[in-house]
Parts: sequence; C-alpha cells; structure tokens
Amino acid sequence: MCRLQPNSHTNVDCRCSVERAKMSGGAIRNKVQRKFKMRGYTLKVDALSEVLSFLDRFPSDSHDEALDLLLDELQHLSLKSAILDKEPVHKVVSLLLEAEAPVEENPSSSCSPASALRVIDAFDAPKLRYDPVKKIFYEHAGRLPIQGDASAKATLYKDRFLMSFQKLSRDPRFSKPAFGSTISEYGSCEISPIQSLVGQIGRKWVMGVISQLEDGHFFLEDLNAAVEVNLSESKITTGFFVENTIVLAEGEMQLDGVFKS
Repeated sequence: MCRLQPNSHTNVDCRCSVERAKMSGGAIRNKVQRKFKMRGYTLKVDALSEVLSFLDRFPSDSHDEALDLLLDELQHLSLKSAILDKEPVHKVVSLLLEAEAPVEENPSSSCSPASALRVIDAFDAPKLRYDPVKKIFYEHAGRLPIQGDASAKATLYKDRFLMSFQKLSRDPRFSKPAFGSTISEYGSCEISPIQSLVGQIGRKWVMGVISQLEDGHFFLEDLNAAVEVNLSESKITTGFFVENTIVLAEGEMQLDGVFKS
C-alpha cells in the first residue's frame, strides 16, 4: 500500500496539470474568438488553429499585442467574406514571420531614416471601400477619375460617415459582447439609428452630422433620417463643433419629436 501511494499522488498531479492546460487553452480560444469578433470576423476551425499556432510563438503576456498586430495586417487584405478560413490567416502569419526573421538574425543592426521611409504614389495605392453590411473593407476595382462628377461629393461624406461609424463600433464601449456570458468592463452602449428613435423611450446613443435644416434649428442627421435636437441642457465635451461635424450624442426622444441630449 505504501509503494502505491506516491504513484497515486503523481497521477493526481498529472491530471491537475492536464486540466489546467485545458482551461488555459479554452481561455486563449475565447480570447481569440472575442478579438476577431470585435473586428467583425468569424473564424473557422482551421483558421482558429492557425492563429493559436501563431500565438504559441509568444509568451502569454504578449498574446494581446500579437493578436492586434495580426488583425491590423489582416485588414489590409481584400477579403471575400468576414468568415475566415485558414488561407488568409496563414498568409498574414507568413508575412509577419518573414518580417520578424531579419530582426532576429541581426537584432543589433539599425536602419537609417532613408531606408525606413517608403514613398507610395497616391495613384498606385489601392482604393478601399467599406461595406457596412458585411463589415469588411474591399478593394475598389473600378477606375476613379481625377475630377469627380456631381455625386462624388455626396459619396465623400457618406464614406467619411461610414468610416467614423466603423471606428466607433470597434471601441470596447460600443462593441456588443461576442458571447452571451462575456460582459465588457465598460458595459455595452449600442448606437441607435436615428430613424429607430420614433416611439422609443429611455436614453439612447446616436451618431450623426450636425446640420441646420431650418433657420435657428439644429438637427442630427445620419444616412437615413434626421431629428431635431434640443441643446438647452446639453453637456458638451471639449472640442470645436460646427455644422457638418460628426458627433456622438446621448439623449432621450421627447413627445414633440425632438431629441433632448
């Protein structure tokens, strides 16, 4: 009996180590899926395995930085879908590892400012557009004229609004939890479209452009609707706000159809 006791303790220790490893692996998987979900991506099984293999090269305290770097480079690709398989992830991982290899081979070398500076012709740079439905960037295949037509100005403001909305949606304060059991440390503040304010009660967050559709009356306007705003009791943050400025406002819809911020 005494000879079996050490072995039993060893087996228990092994089982505990395996269980801790499983728990750690599950936490890393959840972190990866949550990070990609916040950027608008969904990972397939093979893509998730590729990301986990990439993270194995780094210590645990560097996983967040490595994931952010991977996601930043992934946004430069022209993706067909927000559901990612192994191919685009492997492509980005290979590029990052290739860039890291020269640094590891010669870490003491310092590059001159001239070699670090890269000039790209504006006409050769890829033209990217944002798809608000798929929540991805895609490369514009058509040829863009130097002088735009009558609709170019409206397209400019539309693209600017969509880009601002996309950046704001990535902020942790306005990102929905990727999983039901996960709650952001900031809470969850959802941005409501202006046209959805009709008949709604309670305080809402809206994003819109300051405009003066009527003399002496200011409105918040998004891509689909506009609402008059009451600024009599507003708490305005630091900044310079003029017409055509994109702002984020918190307030409540009044019975007279005016949004009081």
